[in-house]
Amino acid sequence: MLVSSASVDTSTYDTSKLDVDNDHGSLTQEDFLSLFITQLQNQDPTEPLDTSDMMEQTATFTEVETMTTMSENIEEMVNSMDSMSSSMQMSSATSVIGMVMEYEGNTTTLTDSGAALEFEVESVPEKCTVVIKDEDGNFVSSFSPTVSNTGKQYIVWDGTDANGNAMDTGPYKFTVTAYDANGEKLDVTEYGNGQVTGVTVEDGGIVYEVDGEFEVAAEDVISVRDANLL
Repeated sequence: MLVSSASVDTSTYDTSKLDVDNDHGSLTQEDFLSLFITQLQNQDPTEPLDTSDMMEQTATFTEVETMTTMSENIEEMVNSMDSMSSSMQMSSATSVIGMVMEYEGNTTTLTDSGAALEFEVESVPEKCTVVIKDEDGNFVSSFSPTVSNTGKQYIVWDGTDANGNAMDTGPYKFTVTAYDANGEKLDVTEYGNGQVTGVTVEDGGIVYEVDGEFEVAAEDVISVRDANLL
């Protein structure tokens, strides 16, 4: 049975052992034992601490300590699994370096052979326009390809601007707009493609470097092909 403040003169207690140096306000095993011993030292001789109460307090602390230890072990295990998973993802991702990747996006790289453009329209358009811009967003050229089906359209831009001048090789962007016979704008999905030149991890996700210029998130990848089989 615990001693009530009404039956004991607490002014005579040695409270030096009651100080707990813990910034988080939680008891360690040493803190608990210190408090427990102090309690025994200052119990009422006429009403000593009940053995069942003592065992209950000890069992409760032991249970809490066990649960805390288990929680810490589980956290360490989860962190270890996350690290292993990231390593496996990176190892798998680096295996596609050097391969050609198709992804959802509107970037392309102009080479001496031209630049590949790819897009898909929800229905056969009456009018379709492709606009080419440089990496700074400046207008370069535009043209209107003929689209006769709703499948993926593959077009090669020859690398010349609106005046027929050859542009420098490097990264460019393209935008495709399409309209039906009633002048209603149609949904268009643009696709980029290029050679994978690197892999990084950003915010826990895999990001591919394409043609040494573009960053492509793993969730935007459509397909990956061996460059030697094209």
